[in-house]
Amino acid sequence: MPPNDCCDDHYVAGAHGTVAEQTDEAYYDDRSDADDDMEKGRIKFPQNKLYGRDRELETLRNIFYQGLSSEETQDGCVEEMSQVSRVVFLSGYSGVGKSALVKEFVKQVQAQQMNKSSSESVLHFSGKYSEQSSAAAPFSAISDLFSQMTHELSGKKSDKEGNELQSKILNDIGSSDLLAANADGDRVLRGTFPVLAALLDASRPNDTSNKSEEGGGGAPSMNAVKESVHELLSIISGQLKRPLILFLDDLQWADAPSLDLLSFLLSTDAQMKNVMFICAYRSNEVGQDHPFASIMDNVKESMKDDVQLVETVDLFSLSQDVITQFIADSIGKEEEVEEVTELAEVVYQKTMGNIFCVMQAMEELVRKNALYYDMMCFEWRWAVSKVELSTTISDDVVETVKGKIKELSNEIQHMLIVMAYVPNTLEVPVLTELMKRNSVSLDESRVAELLKKATEEALLMHSAESDNYIFIHDRIREASRGSIADEDKDDLLLHLSLVLQKLAKGPETEWCLFVAVDLLNSLPSEKTNCNDLARLNMRVSAIARNRGIVEKQNELLHEGLQCLKSSGKLWEDYNLTLSLLNDVIPCDRELGCFDEATAAIDEVLANGKTLDDKFIANVNQFMVKRDSSRDYGTAIEDGIKILNMYGYKIPLKPTKADVVKQEMKAKMALKNRPYSCLAEIPVKDDPIFQLFAHVCECAMFQSHERLLTVLLKILIRRVIDDGMGKEFPGTFFLLGVLMQKKGKVQASTEIGNVALLLLEKFKSDKIIYARTKMIIIASLGFQLQSFRSQVDALLQCHKDLKFVGSIENAMGAAIGYFGSYLSAGFSLGPLLESKLQIVEEYGYHYDKESWAVLFKMLRQFAINLRQRSDNPSEFNGGAYKEEEALNGMNEQKRKMTLRDSGAYRIQLAFIFGDKECMAFMLDILSTYPYTFHDVTRLHPRLCFMGLSAFAVKYKNKEVGEKCLEYFQKLTKAGSLNAKPVYLFMLAMKKPSKSAFESAIDATKEASTLHLEAMVKEHYGLYLQQQNEDKLANDCLASAYFSYYDWGAHFKALRMTQQYPFLAKTSRIKAKSLFSASGCTETSSQSQSAEKSSLSSTRRVSYVYNSTFRSKKEIKEKS
Repeated sequence: MPPNDCCDDHYVAGAHGTVAEQTDEAYYDDRSDADDDMEKGRIKFPQNKLYGRDRELETLRNIFYQGLSSEETQDGCVEEMSQVSRVVFLSGYSGVGKSALVKEFVKQVQAQQMNKSSSESVLHFSGKYSEQSSAAAPFSAISDLFSQMTHELSGKKSDKEGNELQSKILNDIGSSDLLAANADGDRVLRGTFPVLAALLDASRPNDTSNKSEEGGGGAPSMNAVKESVHELLSIISGQLKRPLILFLDDLQWADAPSLDLLSFLLSTDAQMKNVMFICAYRSNEVGQDHPFASIMDNVKESMKDDVQLVETVDLFSLSQDVITQFIADSIGKEEEVEEVTELAEVVYQKTMGNIFCVMQAMEELVRKNALYYDMMCFEWRWAVSKVELSTTISDDVVETVKGKIKELSNEIQHMLIVMAYVPNTLEVPVLTELMKRNSVSLDESRVAELLKKATEEALLMHSAESDNYIFIHDRIREASRGSIADEDKDDLLLHLSLVLQKLAKGPETEWCLFVAVDLLNSLPSEKTNCNDLARLNMRVSAIARNRGIVEKQNELLHEGLQCLKSSGKLWEDYNLTLSLLNDVIPCDRELGCFDEATAAIDEVLANGKTLDDKFIANVNQFMVKRDSSRDYGTAIEDGIKILNMYGYKIPLKPTKADVVKQEMKAKMALKNRPYSCLAEIPVKDDPIFQLFAHVCECAMFQSHERLLTVLLKILIRRVIDDGMGKEFPGTFFLLGVLMQKKGKVQASTEIGNVALLLLEKFKSDKIIYARTKMIIIASLGFQLQSFRSQVDALLQCHKDLKFVGSIENAMGAAIGYFGSYLSAGFSLGPLLESKLQIVEEYGYHYDKESWAVLFKMLRQFAINLRQRSDNPSEFNGGAYKEEEALNGMNEQKRKMTLRDSGAYRIQLAFIFGDKECMAFMLDILSTYPYTFHDVTRLHPRLCFMGLSAFAVKYKNKEVGEKCLEYFQKLTKAGSLNAKPVYLFMLAMKKPSKSAFESAIDATKEASTLHLEAMVKEHYGLYLQQQNEDKLANDCLASAYFSYYDWGAHFKALRMTQQYPFLAKTSRIKAKSLFSASGCTETSSQSQSAEKSSLSSTRRVSYVYNSTFRSKKEIKEKS
């Protein structure tokens, strides 16, 4: 715009920085005390107005308020309660205004909330990834979010409602089973997110225990991190009237662990309540092969039935009209918009409406005097043509910002460069230390002044949440990084890394080490001490492991290895290289990187000096071959070969004499003492136990009983001589399995009890403890103990294994839990079906389809007993269609699935009296062995095979007799589970009053409600044949009520159809031995079972619902 005619005499070309009238000065510059006129003419862009985003703001508001339901309180007020969570994917190019949009949205919903009677504010927390996120500690943005959360929820509140809300949240955290003091989740959150320590401490103010105490069990799993974070967020959001807003920005740069955690929190598996996730990313940097793209696709697919709860908001550049208005407002031409049209057109053509680029372009015009403030006319002017304006503006916004930075003082430039190379937000003391270089030393007050000046230059902004300064935009960080001369860059990075290492003095400053090692890894090898760098990589990799980030651990270990390789110093320091490779090998194997693990193994085997030095390589070579091929026969040969290398002299194919010899040696070592004396043996961490454990496991899978016996006896002597490793209890119990196969029930049970006793020594190692306990209980524990007594223990094993991320074992514990639950006769019902469906979804989520199918068939089993169906003996319902499932399986998988489904189908056939199905299932099941390592799955199969064989007088009499013999042996040994089944089979084989009454008494004694119902029904049928109709009717009536109490409502309905008199029978009227006393006992027993079942559900509530259901939902269902 040319100068105004009235001001021609006062126009000076290129004038800049003049003073406006005092009334307008605050608009242009809030530094009214500045002495230099050059400081007073700076453009000040509108701060409290968002341009051209009304539609997007409305979309965010709509999804925020979506799903709110009105609920009247006791005082008559109506409060809006949120029931569901929402997800917004916010995309757009860099600088388009994503962060500004979210900031304005939060401001608007907070303002609306404050206008209501309730003064409770909307809680919102945010985190931002940077292009250097890979250099930061894992979960960098989420840690920033939690830092804000800690500051908000652990600090003092000035308002009553804020104090009440804070108190409720802290009380819930402190009383959570998972997050209470020194609980598993508490330890995981403190280790992975040190910034949460203050919040966790505030939740238990009277706790005097050592808050920094390390939990046992080694490093947490990623699953443990997910569960713990889920529990924390659920507690906070559960106390809010409005959704908790969580904003993560620049997710295109998020590290893999962050994306894994976010994927879980956004999934339907998590069932998060009352949270609004806003996930922002650069659309031009997230292609179809980007991990975040698959997360978005999965969320949209899983929430397709609730499309209103997931929204994609695409931000595009602003229109020319909007940019024109923005420029007019920025230079005081609000009422004269048409005067800036020419200027706006040039700026728009250069920036294409990107608001960040627009602001940088305007400032560049000011710096180059193409746009200036006329001190005579008190207005902004430009005195050059459109062409000159266009050529004045740089095509590269980063170069524009670089130009701006170069005009600042050397101190500010140095500060910005230092901040640009550190991805974390920096506190003033830390920044002060980092800036001390080349004899230049600034104090904290001076650094604080420099931060304020950089903020005035619109390069930094102060974050009220963290009370730190951050870059306004990533392009400014990028420009700052590029402002250092290439020849100075390496020295600066070396200096920063050394200072950061010195600053790392505790968990909250461990991020310094992650940044330091990344800076050093980026330097040429000649600039670093390769051995020291390898050690640093190993040190930081251990921290990553302790935070549950195995992938980061693996990355750092390989960085250290590559450092040694590239410098040609791989074996120069023998101990360092060996230690590094011994860390790399198991880490690669654990992640399934078998080729990399094999290369490291070969390196150690080729260069290791002693057998001990090669031990880890040898053991992992055996495990890699076994895991990659699943060839247990070859694995046994390899394992024995390694053991013999270390002096054990174990024959690959032992003779009977070899077995006797080792048994005698073990007996001599025990000195005729019982195995329980092993509890006195001290614990010793020896990797040889791991090798023994795996070789023994392979021998068991291959049914090499002699070899397994020899291995176990040698191992027992090793324990007596040298101490006990954590793998020993889980290996020792295999001796009980061998005894079990020989029919020595009492001896095998005693060994199982000793194994459980020894296992208590390793309780701190959750995965070893829970996995071993689960296997021992399922294999040996149920031989004599009741299913009812171990249900809670198996549920706890499932919880612990799931928490530590041992998915396969967690699924095994779950199938053991449900198997024992059903065999114990606990009540059926919607709650059981809901729990089965939850674990079924869990199996599919982790690609454990074989396990998921088992839970589907169990759910269909329960449904067939409860709901009407044309043929309840078939699996062809909404939960499980057997024929469809079997068609998609290979022969081996099909055979295993038929075994398990057959066990429950024959039970249904027996209950519903389907003799044709019983005979058909007997034809199938009689082809399987009459032994199995999991009693919870073997027991119901043999139980109903035997009962059905006698019921239909099966052609192959051997089937019923074998099953009867199995339960007879267990009954003689004192088994609580076997006795009622054995007596029931005897009654079915040779019916008589005394036989059935003995069976009924046994079912009552064992509290097996389902078996009691079946025995009574068959007793009633027998009495009908004996023409004792009145007693028969009493038995049938009692059976009817027992079925009903069990939850088999469809079976009860079928009985009313078969026996019409039942429709008019009440519990009180059923007066017989069974109705007068038995039915009352049955009802009481059912209630007791139901109470026990629900108690178990509540105790483990967070196990299921922390991943799939909310805690409140489960309790309400209860």
